[in-house]
Amino acid sequence: MDPLTLLVIGALIATVVALFNGVASMAHGGVEDDRASYGLMCKRCLWQAVAVALVLVAMLGQLA
Repeated sequence: MDPLTLLVIGALIATVVALFNGVASMAHGGVEDDRASYGLMCKRCLWQAVAVALVLVAMLGQLA
């Protein structure tokens, strides 16, 4: 496996972890959820953007 593939897999795993942390926080509810939900959502969106950017770089690398 090349390093770019490993980076994509790492970004995907980080996205899934952030997603499950957000779902677990939301399921727990309460004051802690109110404080943490925005930050968890931002982390998930950031990891998704990183994963999509890495996939695009990999696709463009295949075209060249």
